[in-house]
Amino acid sequence: MQNWQSQAKVLHIEPTSKCNLACPQCQRTIGLPFFDHTKHTQDLNVEQIKSLCPEFWIKQLHKVFMCGNFGEPAASLNVLDIYKYFRSINNNITLGINTNGSLRNTNWWKKLAELFNQKLDYAVFAIDGGPDSNHIYRVNANFNKIIENATAYIDAGGSAHWDML
Repeated sequence: MQNWQSQAKVLHIEPTSKCNLACPQCQRTIGLPFFDHTKHTQDLNVEQIKSLCPEFWIKQLHKVFMCGNFGEPAASLNVLDIYKYFRSINNNITLGINTNGSLRNTNWWKKLAELFNQKLDYAVFAIDGGPDSNHIYRVNANFNKIIENATAYIDAGGSAHWDML
């Protein structure tokens, strides 16, 4: 029997426990019984990824993506470096991010689009409504900033999807 690493083709990473939003049904907002995100914010770094993900495994992965179950990926200080590391080991790997899109500036989103330069690379922007309603579920989100960031990403060549709950 092969080990799990040789069988796994997709990796989901939670790069941080930080988030700028306070969505009403999110576990970060209502509280986890085992984790207080206000006291224990963390970011993964490239050295930790190297220790957890051997190069032979990265070379056979089809996709790595980051999504915010515990934190907003764009809040991570190291997210671009982590993506660069995966791409440096496996140039054909698909890179993806699921994001609320309300963090960082347009230059950061342009850099992400430049890094996400393969056919299947993508960003999913979780925008739950329009300018008059997105902030109701995505508390603390700024709809106009999200659209600016998404537009910068798309204009720089990035493939984007809009995900509405």
